[in-house]
Amino acid sequence: MKNITSVLTWILLVAVGYLFFAHFSNAASGSKKTTTEVNAKEETPKVVYVNGDSLLNKFTTFQADLKALEARSKTMESTLASRGRSLQQEMISAEQKAQSGQMAPAQIQKEQQRLMQKQQNLVAQQESMSKQLLDERQKLQENLEKRVKDLLTAIRKEKGYDFILNYGPGTGVLMVNDSLNITNEVLEKLNAKQ
Repeated sequence: MKNITSVLTWILLVAVGYLFFAHFSNAASGSKKTTTEVNAKEETPKVVYVNGDSLLNKFTTFQADLKALEARSKTMESTLASRGRSLQQEMISAEQKAQSGQMAPAQIQKEQQRLMQKQQNLVAQQESMSKQLLDERQKLQENLEKRVKDLLTAIRKEKGYDFILNYGPGTGVLMVNDSLNITNEVLEKLNAKQ
């Protein structure tokens, strides 16, 4: 019994000591917490946003590069279509010659192989042009992203912004205060750097 009493006394002393320590340490940190809360209220993050769609649509250099790429794409499509029509005419002509008996069986086989090779070359050329256009479009996009990111970094440092958000459809930002919109400022600087 004496042993249990001394253990209970010891536990009670430790518990009182802990409560005493916890009470005074909370009181000391409570005053610090109030100061921290005041500083946090004073140091509200500076948040602004840009409208990504407007940047894409009104950045003149990007739009000009995009139009030039689209023009090249149409030219390539036209060239391939013309070559395709020419090949089709050659196939029709070879078929007519073969049906009319103007070609020997060996000539027919040789002509078929030649036309198939020409068709394979045309398909390979189409794939090559498509890849080239895709690569150019990707490079154009990467250049745009780099220019915008570099400019936004400079603006953020200059103005002391903590966050610059992208606002638009599908961005996850649901509502914004229009007074925080810096899209026009960014566009002026992007278009001035031409």
